[in-house]
Amino acid sequence: MKAIFKGTFLHLITLSLLLVTTHANAALPIQKIQLDSGATLFFVEARTIPMINIGMDINAGSVFDQKGKKGIADMTANLLNKGAVVDGVKKDEAFVSDKISDLGAVFNASVSNELTSIRIKSLSKKAILDEVINLSAQMIANPSFEQKVLSREKSLEISGLLESQTRPEYLMSEQFTKMLYQGNPLGSIASVAELKKIEVDDLRKFHQTYYRAKNTNVVIVGDVSTQDAVQIANRLTQKLPKGATVDLSIPAFKPLPVKSAKEREVHISHPSTQAHIQMGIDSVPRNHPDYFPLLVGNYILGGGGFVSRLMTEIREKRGLAYSVSSYFIPSKYMGFFSASMQTKKDQSQKSVELLNQTIQEFVVKGPSDEEIIAAKSNLMNGFALRIDSNSKLLANVAGIAWNELPLDTLDTWTTQVEKVSKEDIQRVFKKYLDSERMITVVVGGN
Repeated sequence: MKAIFKGTFLHLITLSLLLVTTHANAALPIQKIQLDSGATLFFVEARTIPMINIGMDINAGSVFDQKGKKGIADMTANLLNKGAVVDGVKKDEAFVSDKISDLGAVFNASVSNELTSIRIKSLSKKAILDEVINLSAQMIANPSFEQKVLSREKSLEISGLLESQTRPEYLMSEQFTKMLYQGNPLGSIASVAELKKIEVDDLRKFHQTYYRAKNTNVVIVGDVSTQDAVQIANRLTQKLPKGATVDLSIPAFKPLPVKSAKEREVHISHPSTQAHIQMGIDSVPRNHPDYFPLLVGNYILGGGGFVSRLMTEIREKRGLAYSVSSYFIPSKYMGFFSASMQTKKDQSQKSVELLNQTIQEFVVKGPSDEEIIAAKSNLMNGFALRIDSNSKLLANVAGIAWNELPLDTLDTWTTQVEKVSKEDIQRVFKKYLDSERMITVVVGGN
């Protein structure tokens, strides 16, 4: 539900309370409020401890990096807390860091291919919270982007990347990503050459273009009232640019094509003592109705630790790996399935064959009734642990907001798991885990 609020702050609050969207009988009500700044607030009141957790998710992911300069989005977020114009005066990173520390608060920012995520944590005591919000709002809206800081952070990033490129797990993930996304900007990866090209003007342009209130979800969980939450969210976003934004559409993702086994498997030599193996395929986004059958089915296949099929077949019966697992990663625009393991180099081909065989046997035959009961029991009984702190709750609410899920998602989560049938699992695994499209990367094998 959307509304535009004008007039006095009192008028804003009155209309906000009337237009709050909640689940009528929700055990955990999430309020959705359209803010005067143009941003959208998702709020959960939690009074158990005198703390407040705040998230700002901005439609400013690395997918929007300038072509040839991958890393701009990440570097922009990285420098938010490393110097800002505060109350009209330029303050360096030492001031910002010391001030946040003195207030006992936490401020950090990170970037995924889809979005920029800012997380703030503070005591809810008004005097402290006011200072935290004031400083955070100015860091987000007015970062100074100093050249010397950028040069240092680029050097650190490049050093880290060069070190990562020596590790087999990074090489495996990099190659898997390239094969999975097939050139789509959602899967682009920064190179040393591109990082070196990033300049201060690139950060300023990216910030001005994408850090806009209209592009932002604010998520608040903690010891404040709805009225205070609205005020906090507006303060955090009111200094961001308003008005029209650039085109935020993302190129459509292309499903992996059917290819021969040889064309779908890549081997990378490496002097590591073990072979690293990753196998996978594209899948559904988070808001897809097949999400829950995939979730339950994957718990049985490879997500349930020692009770999973993959662990039983590969570790327990044959001793080919200490650990093997699979997972579905759903996101807003697409998802993917991945199974991975490490094994002795001379067992790599045998392990690839067994990994694929175990997955395809599950696709064809499906789970047993006993496996489904055990999987549902574990997922449902463990659900409380997913929301047992403000930070976990914030992460879940932020996911609901970003993926445009129903506000009662947390209330109905266990019901959705319980509803999954054996037929549902067999249907979705046959539909999405096509053996003729599955890609495989082996690093360090023979």
